[in-house]
Amino acid sequence: MSIPFNRHVKPCSGRGNPAAFLLIPLFCMLASSAFAVAPRRLIADPPPVLRIDDDVLTTEISIAVDNEADLLGMLKDGAILELGISASVERLRSILGNAALGRREYISVIRHDPLSREFLMSVPDADKDRELRDRNLTRLLHAGWSKLILPVISLEVLRDEGEDEKYAVNMEITLRHADVPPWLQKNFVFWSSEVAPQLNFTLPFAFGGR
Repeated sequence: MSIPFNRHVKPCSGRGNPAAFLLIPLFCMLASSAFAVAPRRLIADPPPVLRIDDDVLTTEISIAVDNEADLLGMLKDGAILELGISASVERLRSILGNAALGRREYISVIRHDPLSREFLMSVPDADKDRELRDRNLTRLLHAGWSKLILPVISLEVLRDEGEDEKYAVNMEITLRHADVPPWLQKNFVFWSSEVAPQLNFTLPFAFGGR
């Protein structure tokens, strides 16, 4: 990716004004670190599915990251990351537009403890978050994110909408910095809180009211 320069700004070099000589290498370093980051992707494999559990519609989802080595480095450098999962339910209507019925949001936070040399993860649950810890990041990610079962909406809400209606669950999955990373606290140049591109899923279903 090329970086557009103002015509009054010189290319990165060691020539010219001494003050500019000090600033230009810093600019080059920040630009390089911002645009040459190894690609990261969230992976949902298998894709999310809907289930009924104790009169509640739930979603079961498995999340992985395709560049765990890069993630490990970020966490050991002090980054705190959030996996965010939101699920909104709507009743599908052809004339008046879809009707929003509810939205649930879940957050899983992961960080590294340099004293214990463990990775810590909060895992969203139906009642309260669980905390997992492990010195092996791969093992922790699998234990926490490989099978998330999250409540979406009570079946009672769907029954109140009437029988034989059609619905959809819209899911958004993000991986972001929970805060500004320590290495960028004094400089926000070219920085985005997004760690990996957002995943989006639409899960249509029919509910007969029984």
